[in-house]
Amino acid sequence: MGSPGPMGDESRTPDDVEEQVPEARAARPRNHLLLAGLTGGHLVNDFYTMVIPPLLPALRAAFDLGYVQAGVLSWSFYILSGVLQPAVGQLADTRGARRRVIVAGFLVFALGFVAMGLAGSYLLLLVASLLCGIGGTTFHPQSTNFLTRAFPANKGRAMGIHGWGGSIGNFLAPLVVTLLVSRWGWREALIGLAIPALVTAPLLRGLLDEPPAVRAAGAARSITRELVLVSLAFALLSMVLRGFLTFLPTFLVERGSTLAQAGVTTSLMLLVGLVAQPLGGQFYDRMGGRAVFFACSVGAGLGLVLATVSDGTMLVLGAAVVGFSVFALFPVALAMASEIARGAHVGVSVGFVFGVSATLAAFTPILTGYVADLVGLGLAFQLLVFLAAGAAVMSVSLPGRRATAIAAVVE
Repeated sequence: MGSPGPMGDESRTPDDVEEQVPEARAARPRNHLLLAGLTGGHLVNDFYTMVIPPLLPALRAAFDLGYVQAGVLSWSFYILSGVLQPAVGQLADTRGARRRVIVAGFLVFALGFVAMGLAGSYLLLLVASLLCGIGGTTFHPQSTNFLTRAFPANKGRAMGIHGWGGSIGNFLAPLVVTLLVSRWGWREALIGLAIPALVTAPLLRGLLDEPPAVRAAGAARSITRELVLVSLAFALLSMVLRGFLTFLPTFLVERGSTLAQAGVTTSLMLLVGLVAQPLGGQFYDRMGGRAVFFACSVGAGLGLVLATVSDGTMLVLGAAVVGFSVFALFPVALAMASEIARGAHVGVSVGFVFGVSATLAAFTPILTGYVADLVGLGLAFQLLVFLAAGAAVMSVSLPGRRATAIAAVVE
């Protein structure tokens, strides 16, 4: 039989194609277990990325820190995670060490939190925070690699489900950390936070099977124009999220909310990721990355405008729209990076996308705070709209819908 024409391919869904592959059908239970395990790992990893903000009040009091010093502490937690992700992804790809790297990341996280809990000075606190940042370099590139191999025809849907873990972790972190600090004190709370990492590391080590290594020679060629465009567009919207989220509680209090109300609103902004990430993945599978990026960029900009010119319910709605728009792009950006890598240097590609976005986003709270000191938070937030607009313009040049994954399964 000849190969099907374009219309035949278009009429098939990824599920229809996968049903025709006996090996894929037989591997489904194992793949679903893998998805569940990595989603749990994502919960722990992204829980850790939100630990610093609710800790800052206690750390400022303990070390008599100013706002700039507190900002530097937050920056130190995120900067290495951004800078090192491409290099760590390449190392894991070329050495065939993806399982070891992802496990090591959780162990480094545990060590970093214990070191922070024992720190006797601001300098040691910064060093321990940098160590935690190293732990944060390992998870996303490797988990994307495992999942895109397990679900070649449904990358977006798998990454969207995987995103649930991150959204739950983001939501839980402020609640759990403030509870632990109030019950135990900040030092004991930080040491206690090492426990989830110490449990997750051996569980993932037993679950994951190491994929084959790839040649180191092709790593540089994986940084293509398409990948750079995806990275920059995602970075612009990550900057919007980081700048808005960092100062949202302060903005709400300035508008008349109590601190508790501000905390609830901020948590709701994080909670929408539970819906946004799987939907973003589903729309990616159906529409392609270009359309989803454009829609989410426009949505983030409109949400910012609504949040900054409104009060009460409309302000909360605007904040939710911003969160939904940006969180929906997390699985999309990861799936697009894996598609661009075409099954080879996935760790490098995903590490590059996350690295660029995390690096640029790490500086956004400092810049937003500086502008807010000059002209106020409301106008500082409105200026973030230009970043969303830039992402919308850039999204027009992004790759559209691809059939490479389906074609690979058919072959």
